[in-house]
Amino acid sequence: MLRIGRIPYLNCEPFFTHLTGVELVSHTPRALGQAMAGGGLDAAPLSLVDALRLEAMLVPLPFGIATPGPTRSVLLFSDRPPSSLDGAVISVTGETSTSVELLRVLLAFKHHVEPRAWVTSGKPCDATLLIGDRAIREATSPHRATHVLDIGGDWHEWTGLPCVFARWSMRAAVPDTDRRGFETALGDALDRGIQAIPAIAARRRDTGFDEGQVASYLNNFIYRFGPDEDRAIAEFRRLRARLSGEAGEEVSDR
Repeated sequence: MLRIGRIPYLNCEPFFTHLTGVELVSHTPRALGQAMAGGGLDAAPLSLVDALRLEAMLVPLPFGIATPGPTRSVLLFSDRPPSSLDGAVISVTGETSTSVELLRVLLAFKHHVEPRAWVTSGKPCDATLLIGDRAIREATSPHRATHVLDIGGDWHEWTGLPCVFARWSMRAAVPDTDRRGFETALGDALDRGIQAIPAIAARRRDTGFDEGQVASYLNNFIYRFGPDEDRAIAEFRRLRARLSGEAGEEVSDR
């Protein structure tokens, strides 16, 4: 039986509500990447940073987690606007690398600021990056920060591309017949999961969203990948390389 990684966030529910015949292993995105690298999983919706880091040992599947605009669940909270975060201390989640890298790219090349330090959650800071259900709850809190930057919306506004957070990938060592069978099963489960969004919304009101907001939130995601998502992944790869000093070309302001 295939061992399949599962991210226990609301936005992944459509993949897993009707996925059967596999062993599901729930982890944060970062932990899924570690498990895949260690051979403990056969397939998973990997954080994009991990999907790229491990791509030599993986086969990408045409599914993932992306948004054509605001995500409502990958958010930077601060009492200062992004353009005023030069020299700031940014607190980031330890659950995933992709959202952190997207934020680093956006602050550097869109907002033209350089934070003084990046620290783990819970330490004194000027801004806090939250993801997943925790970000949703914080955004609906009456005590939230003055400025809330939606990473997906900011990326799309700047690049005109969808914002890709995770990509389904399978170990290349898995036999082709098993891979094809799982890809078909995952697509079928996703179709049924999307049809079941009203039912998911009725039982997942634990995030701070009401039933209608949960349905709207889930319907906003792109779960099947095509050329636009491939272009977005390529652009993310290029900008990360530039940020790391690995590419020589200048990054335009758009």
